[in-house]
Amino acid sequence: MTIVFYEFTQQPRYWVAHDEDGYWLVPAREQGWHERSPFVGHATNLIPLLDFDGIDLGLPALS
Repeated sequence: MTIVFYEFTQQPRYWVAHDEDGYWLVPAREQGWHERSPFVGHATNLIPLLDFDGIDLGLPALS
């Protein structure tokens, strides 16, 4: 499973993730992946995320 993350400039300290199930709004904090919700917005507001700033989102293990 590949997950691509983006900064969401319209709502700071949240990131947008894209995986095979769609787009998710993810709180940019420890274990934020478990608090994600479906993302509904405009892709023009997304900037590729280069660094997680040391935050452990609690992502699922990749197989």
